[in-house]
Amino acid sequence: MQPTEKFEKSIQSIDHALGEIERTLEQMLALAQLSASDLNIDRATLQKTLERLQRKIDRIADTI
Repeated sequence: MQPTEKFEKSIQSIDHALGEIERTLEQMLALAQLSASDLNIDRATLQKTLERLQRKIDRIADTI
């Protein structure tokens, strides 16, 4: 594989990882907004979900 091909593949991998992080952050924002609403929400469950999503972001970041 040529250096430019390796570079392009790295850029694509990073772009994919950042896209996944962005989608996860959007999910986290939606959950935070839900938690802040006046609805009767189980905030402990939301917190656990937010923590799981944070770990997902950490795993993705570790691959970059």
